[in-house]
Amino acid sequence: MLTPLDDFLAHQAPETFDRVATSDRNFFDRYYFNCHDLDGDVLLVLGMGLYPNLGVIDAFTSVVTGGRQYVIRSSRELGADRLNTRVGPHRVEVLEGLRRLRITCEPNEWGVSYDLTFEGVSPPFEEPRFYRRLGPRVVQDYLRMTQCGRWSGSITVNGRTSTVTPDRWWGARDHSWGIRPVGDPEPRNGLTSQAPGTFFWNWSPQQYPEYCLMYTVSELQDGSRWHESGAILPPYGTDGAPTHFTEMRHRHQLVSGTRRLAVPELWLKAEDGRQLRITARPLTTLHMSGAGYGPPWRHGQYHGALAVEGDVWDLSDPETLRRIAGLHEVLCEWTVEGGATGYGVIEFVAVGPYGPYGWASATDVAR
Repeated sequence: MLTPLDDFLAHQAPETFDRVATSDRNFFDRYYFNCHDLDGDVLLVLGMGLYPNLGVIDAFTSVVTGGRQYVIRSSRELGADRLNTRVGPHRVEVLEGLRRLRITCEPNEWGVSYDLTFEGVSPPFEEPRFYRRLGPRVVQDYLRMTQCGRWSGSITVNGRTSTVTPDRWWGARDHSWGIRPVGDPEPRNGLTSQAPGTFFWNWSPQQYPEYCLMYTVSELQDGSRWHESGAILPPYGTDGAPTHFTEMRHRHQLVSGTRRLAVPELWLKAEDGRQLRITARPLTTLHMSGAGYGPPWRHGQYHGALAVEGDVWDLSDPETLRRIAGLHEVLCEWTVEGGATGYGVIEFVAVGPYGPYGWASATDVAR
């Protein structure tokens, strides 16, 4: 059916905008944002995903502050209007394409609300296409752009309101779309039984006073890479082009007895010959479980006409940390050896056997 989006000169197929060019159930279109102060007292993440072939749109907010993590997740039936991004208390608005976006979360019983505007400090960085097959079937085929920026507005958590200003509140966002596994797990079959047992992922958008830096690697069990991308990005208002990395290495310390990142370290070589050793001072950690990346929800799952749930976790409780283990983000103060100091998260997960860390099975952990 026709919707307001059909009035834009942006069609890519002879269809109305409520239909995408593929019938693959795994088609998605997702936002991600992070917002943090430079002391690491507050780290907030918002995600929102739209799944046209599942008829679902969902969103989450996750905030770490004061030793606790607050999670609000919401889901509703999509309907036809893809311009309607209100999902329970959550909403995303594009104020100026590729430059300014507004995210809001209305007051709720979990004590988190905000009204924040993101403004990019450098142009979005388009990463190489993510593409993987499992036998004859395409299981990943998507694009992602990532952008660093500054925030303004306010955040309230558990009765405490913080005024957010661009000089002290930095962060990043991404927007990805295409095909990757979403919704309920597919039934076991002759292809899913052949799926790789290892998923190793690093992703880090970093912001420095005079430039931004993007880094991501995805590796197999032996440490070989099926996707990697990185660059130094000049800010808006300059004539420079991105300087891509030709070599990227990581040397991370993990928390003993876990697969949780403790202290990351990166070694990067740029196409202009520059070599960057980047060390980190971790400030806080946010766990992505409970927000579509782990129980009780998965991205794109159907939860009825409208569902809103939440959790509050005590991050000093070892049992809680064990239960929510998995994909996580560590906010760091980054220092380029002999150079600048910046801020940004590094997202990390290592599932399954992984040779470079000496993990022969999915249950092995750091010593």
